Order: sequence, then C-alpha cells, then structure tokens
Amino acid sequence: MSIRLKETAVEYFQSKAAIYNERYSVSAEGELVWVRHRAILGMVQGWELPEHSRLLDVGCGPGILTRDLARMGYRGVGIDASPVMIQSSKELSVSEGTSGAWSYQLGDVESLPFPDRSFDAAICSGVIDYLPTDDKLLAEVARVVKPGGRFIVSFTNKIGYTVMFSTPLYWLKKIPVIRRFSSYLRVLLVGGKHGAMEFNFLPRKHRASIARESLLRHGFRIQNDKYVHFSLLPAPLCALMSRLHLGIDERLGDLDRTFLRKVGSCYILDCVVEKQEM
Repeated sequence: MSIRLKETAVEYFQSKAAIYNERYSVSAEGELVWVRHRAILGMVQGWELPEHSRLLDVGCGPGILTRDLARMGYRGVGIDASPVMIQSSKELSVSEGTSGAWSYQLGDVESLPFPDRSFDAAICSGVIDYLPTDDKLLAEVARVVKPGGRFIVSFTNKIGYTVMFSTPLYWLKKIPVIRRFSSYLRVLLVGGKHGAMEFNFLPRKHRASIARESLLRHGFRIQNDKYVHFSLLPAPLCALMSRLHLGIDERLGDLDRTFLRKVGSCYILDCVVEKQEM
C-alpha cells in the first residue's frame, strides 16, 4: 500500500470537509456513518466505565461521536489531522455546551501527542482504512490507554457485500455523467446540496482475520465484535431504500446474529488493552 494513502486522505477530508460533514446533518437512515455510529455507542454503553472516565477519539472528524459521548457523561480529547475537522468539532462542542468536557487537538493519529497511559479508553471509527498499515496507530493506542482500558476500532470488511462493489463504482464515478447522476440522485433522495462523495483514492479494506491478528499482535484482547451495514444496495442507491422507509436495512442488521454476518460492510471490534507497547 502506497505511503501516500495517508497524506492523500488528509488532503481529501480537508478539502471536502463540507461534503463529508453533510452526511451527519442531512443523512440517509441506513447510511454507514450512522449505522456505525449507533453500533459504537451501544458498545460504549456496555463498558459501564465510571461516568467521568477520560476517552480519546482517534480521528474525531466533525465531533459528532464526542458530542454523544459527552451526553453519556464522558470527557476526553478528540484528535484529527484536518484543521477543518478540528474547527468543526470545536464549534459543535461550543454550540452543544460540551466544550468543558471535550477538547480538540490537531495531530497525527500514528504519533499521538499524549503521555503513556493517559486515557481510560479510546475509539477509532472510520480511520484506520486511510492509513498505509495498522501497526503505528495500534501501537500508539496501546501506549496511551491504561492497561485494562478499552478500545473500539472499525474496519471496512473486504468481503462485505456492498464493499465488493466499491472498486468498480469508484471507477464508474470517474465518468463525468455517472458522477453527476450519482450526486443528483443523492440530493434528490436525501437532500442537502453537495451530492455524492467522490473519492480520488481507494481506502484499504481488511479481512476480519487480518484485523483480529493486528489487534492481538499489539496486545489487545478482543472482547466483542460486530458486523454492521447489511445494505441491500451500494451507495448511492442505498439512499433510495432509506427514502422509501421500508425498514429493509434495519431488518438486515439481524444478519449479524447469523452465519451470514461476514457480509456486513463494516467490522467493529471492542477490545481490552492487556499490555503496553514498548
């Protein structure tokens, strides 16, 4: 994997922040960012950490997760490599009245600017796929989270049903008429003004076995895992199903409790930090 992946992703989310952030303000019900978000909050509730435990959001984006963690009584720090995302997080925390509980810092998720054992838990949602390898981020999280602390991380599932369409759709969107149509469809069915996201790179995808091996190698014990986002159609077509309010994607979520769970597009693992990286 090219070492340029990380730099390209940072540049993309810096320049396209408005498009990405619109996924939270004008969202489709079954969209991945929200399905993943709700699943992670459910896992955090299962931790039963003391209310004022200190958490780290690794790659905090526009600060939606930290806002909801603050509502649950948690405090902590959000870090992101995009100045626009950090500014968005700060503005949201002020408007929501959570600025006293959460602070935001510009920084590199592969070189966290925090002392060892600084946090009771950490979350990394929708970030690791934009890095050239898993190792540096996982080593840093293992360093800054206290032994016995918790860590949630999400991976794009390489064999997920809709994920298998992502590469051909990426190349199709290179065709101007397809790109314009997908944006038009998004605006028509969901709302907003920015339309479909148009990546200029392909993020990494993981097999579940590789994701688990990476975590075990860095001293994490896997406590729980969950596959999410069993959308019937790939984006932007999944927006159509959401608009019709048929509840199909919600019912498909039950597949996580069956042998078909491995076709979910996102794999989330809830871990315990068992040792410190040296």
